[in-house]
Amino acid sequence: MNGWFGIALAGILSGMAGSMGLGGGTVLLLYLTLFAGVDQLTAQGINLIFFLPIAVLALVLHGRNGLIAWKDAIAIALLGLAGAAAGTILSGWIDGAVLQKIFAAGLLFIGFRELFPKVKRKKPGSQTHEQ
Repeated sequence: MNGWFGIALAGILSGMAGSMGLGGGTVLLLYLTLFAGVDQLTAQGINLIFFLPIAVLALVLHGRNGLIAWKDAIAIALLGLAGAAAGTILSGWIDGAVLQKIFAAGLLFIGFRELFPKVKRKKPGSQTHEQ
């Protein structure tokens, strides 16, 4: 799956998932590390470069539809930039094999949280409105 078809398929799936907010970077990272033989740090860099135009497109489209709380979005973006800088520095100190294990553990954790979400119990006396 290293040919143009595999690359195109990974790019299209990543772009579609990313534009819907579903973490298309995960698809791209898995393809790059498992099938294309790219090391983890390089794959993360490629993922970030790939993410930028998709993020801009999604931002424009969601902004036009009034789906963005700009005040909150700016605060979160600034904190995200700080986190990205810290993560970049930390990733330079951690071995690639260890980074892959940390990434895999994170995916498993998120997967289990999605499979087994906390059930919110209704408070006594609360009413739900069905539409």
